[in-house]
Formats: sequence, C-alpha cells, structure tokens
Amino acid sequence: MTQEIVQRTSYDDVPYESNPFPQTHPQRLAALASLFGVNPPDIHKCRVLEMGCASGGNIIPMAFHLPESEFVGVDLALEQVKVGREVISDLGLTNIKIENASILDIDQSWGKFDYIITHGVFSWVPPEVQEKMLAVASENLNDEGLAYFSYNVYPGWHMRGMIRHMMLYHTAQFEEQGRKVQQARALVDFLAKSVPTENNYYGLILKNEMDLLKKSKDYYLFHDHLEEENLPMYFHQFAESADKHGLQYLGESEFSTMLTSGFAKEVSDTLKRISKNIIQTEQYMDFVRNRMFRQTLLCKKGAAINRNISQDRLHNYSFATAAKPEEDKTDLSAETRITFKSPKGPSISTNRPLTKAALMALREVWPQAMTLDELVAASKKRLEEAGLKDQAAVADKQFKQVLAGDLLQGLTINLVEYYTWQADFVSEISKKPKVSPLAVKYARMNPRTVNQRHETVPLDAALVNIIPLVDGTRDKKALLEGMIALVKDGTLSIKQKGEPVTDPKALETTLKEVVKNSLKYLANNALLVA
Repeated sequence: MTQEIVQRTSYDDVPYESNPFPQTHPQRLAALASLFGVNPPDIHKCRVLEMGCASGGNIIPMAFHLPESEFVGVDLALEQVKVGREVISDLGLTNIKIENASILDIDQSWGKFDYIITHGVFSWVPPEVQEKMLAVASENLNDEGLAYFSYNVYPGWHMRGMIRHMMLYHTAQFEEQGRKVQQARALVDFLAKSVPTENNYYGLILKNEMDLLKKSKDYYLFHDHLEEENLPMYFHQFAESADKHGLQYLGESEFSTMLTSGFAKEVSDTLKRISKNIIQTEQYMDFVRNRMFRQTLLCKKGAAINRNISQDRLHNYSFATAAKPEEDKTDLSAETRITFKSPKGPSISTNRPLTKAALMALREVWPQAMTLDELVAASKKRLEEAGLKDQAAVADKQFKQVLAGDLLQGLTINLVEYYTWQADFVSEISKKPKVSPLAVKYARMNPRTVNQRHETVPLDAALVNIIPLVDGTRDKKALLEGMIALVKDGTLSIKQKGEPVTDPKALETTLKEVVKNSLKYLANNALLVA
C-alpha cells in the first residue's frame, strides 16, 4: 500500500510493549453489538484494521486464531514494524500484513473494513491526526462495521494532567530519554514525600500517582506522560466529533461501566432524571466517577440500536466465570446462601439452587465457556446429584429463562463473561499436553506470552523453559527429563533458600513439583490446546 518510512520516532527509541488487549478483539466488539440488537459482521470472515499496531502484539494473535479473516496493521515506527513482520513470518501467517505508514496515508485504496480498532493512540496524536482517525473509521468502515477507540477523558485526566505538566517542566532540562524517565519518577517521589496526605487532597493525589508509577514500566511512563502530545477530552466532545463523521456511539467495551445500576439508588435516579439521551448519561457518569479513560465502540449512524436488553438475546452466547464460592461452600439447597466472588473483585450472593449449580459448573470448566444449553444440562446434573430432583425437573425452557436472567445480572457487575466465540483450548491436562504454537513463539521473545483468550500471561523462568517442551510429544516423565537436562546444561537454575539444587534426588523431587505446577498454570491460563 505504501513505501516504508525512514523517519525515526520516539517509539523506535523507546519501544512500547506490544500486547494483546481482549477488549479490542472482534469477538468482544461483536458480542456487545449483538447485546444491543445490532447485527455485527461475522468475525470468522472479516477484514480488520488496527491503527497504531506497534509490533503487532494485539493484531497478530487475532490473525492466528481467525485464519479466514484478513488483518491489516499500520504503524509509523519502522523498528516495531520489523519485529511484527518477523513474528508473522515465523508463524507462517498469510492473512495479515503490517504497513509502515502514517495514519494520514490511509485512504480509499486500503479498502473497506468490518472492524477498525485503535488502542492507546488517539489521545497521543495531534488534532489533525485525531480527525483523520475518525474519518478512517467512517470512510473505510463497512455499513455494518464497528470501530473501537480508547482515549483519555476528563474530568479524571485533569488531575493526572497536572502531574504530567510538572514532570514535563522538570524533565525539559534533560536530553536523554532514560534520564527523563528517571527524573520524572524522582520528582513525583519527592513531591509525594514532601506533601502531607492527612486532610490534604493534593497529597493524596500525589501519593496515589506515585504508587501507580512504581508499578509502571519505563516505556509506559515515557509514552503516556512525557510525550509531546497528550490530548484528553470530555466524552461528549468525542461523541460530537464522531457524529460529525457519520458515526454514532454504540457503547463501551466493558459493558458493566455503562449501567447506572452500579450507583446508589438516589444517584441512579438523578442520572436518569437529568439525562436526555445516552451521551448525557455517559457524560454525567464520568463526572460522578472522575473517569480517566474510555474504550468506546462506534458504528454507522444508520445502525438501529436497541438498548432494552432482553434475556432472549443471551441465548446465543457462551458464558464463563472465575468466581468461586467463598469458604468453599457447595450446598445447593435453598436454605443456604452462598457468595461467589471473582478474583477481580465483583461478587454475587444467592440461595437459588439453579444459580448456585450454574456458577459452580462454570467455575469447574474455567477458563472455558459454556453455551446456555450446556450450562442448563450441567446445572441439572449437579442438582440431581445433590438430591434436588424437583429443582432439576424444571422444564428446560423455564430453567433457561431464569438462568439467563441471573447471568444478565452477572454481566452487569462484570462477574460473568459473555462470548459469541472462543478459541480452542483445553482446561484439562492430557497425557501428552501441548501449548499453543502462538504461545511458544511469544514465550521465546519475552518473559510473558499470549493465551487463547487474547490475554497477556506472565511467565517465570521455569515456565519459559518448559513451554517449548510441552509440544504434544512428551508425557510428564519426559517433561521431567527435559527439565533435568536443562538444569544440567546450565540453561535453567533451580534454587532453594537461595542456593542451587545440585543433589540428583533433591533436584528430581523439586522438578517434579515444578512440572506439576507449571502444567496446572498452563491449563488455568488457557495456554493448552488439544
């Protein structure tokens, strides 16, 4: 489409980690669109464009899992593009290409796309590029297509912007980028220690920002805070700009953030009373939450959106949850109330037998998803085994309707995940387990990898070394032998109390546990395939 650009960018000098973002996946966009009555393009045979794809960490896994769809990435940083192209070549993918070009170069010759995504770009480019991005989302999007934009928003970014300006002032005296990052951290640390937090809102802001920066890597601080461009806006301003380009607001990638039901009743009632439309509702919710960041889906103005979500729309989804009963309760009878809590925080409490049975069934197969029909069958089986035959005897249609209502409640609090499609993976460890070839490739590049749920999975040294061995040809004994060989040749070091394990028997015992725990970790993180 375009020739390579020799212009060097700050992203060549300080590469931004290129990772998968589940919220940008066509599956997620299609699932949300269907929830609102919009008929999305088939993700198995679609065209996807990612603006600002870096080295393809987000778009390449999509192409790997959807081989009949076509993917195009574009990025200005040539060094990042080269890395992405090498991964594409190594994986043998023919349905994806990454163009080294400016977003301003995209025109009608690039063709139409069903999904256009851009994550972590819109707020960090000049106004003319922002306008071009919205123009691309309009002019290069098919009539039924969906566009995803993430961007910084006010009022939350007013506070973060204040700290950004302080860092920019202080670091302007330094030339070298690593020095700028170091000094930015030092300044915020100095301010956080100098300003008291007791009865001092400013001090609390500084402390919270310092806590965040301590967890952030250098590339994040440099590009998110020290870049020349960082242009947050109010949500209503983004919606107005999209409207001028013939696009309308569909929703947020995280469905639960769109609901007023998450607020106290008096807040929810007031929001409904003062809001004339969805744009005003979302804007007022941003005011209440002091929101800093949005992940918005847009569609063409002609699309008919129905925000009155009925339970019937859930019948075509699959569901998953990591929530598990607190205190390991398993009593399904109506006399016992059980609280199911997700590792991410949300929880739900219920004494309804069928709901408890369904949540337990989902937890048992996690991270896999189950269709509503599969979930009904699994729940009824649990109820029968628990001696609750009257509950299990409820007609499937009625059972499904009640269960759909409970699952919808789970969606509203982000306890339950919903899917129109999920990549193939297994949650059980077979005799000769196998890690996804995609995961193997990324594990060789970094101490992290990409799983079948389009997520980044961190890896320790043992996992990095065992993953290439889990290729479907080795049983646990052979995996143990392979790990022992890696220790003997110095590739891997196993320590206890800070000292290397050298005794053969002790090494074998330790590595048996390592193999066992590693396989469990791989299964729990959707990295094993059939």
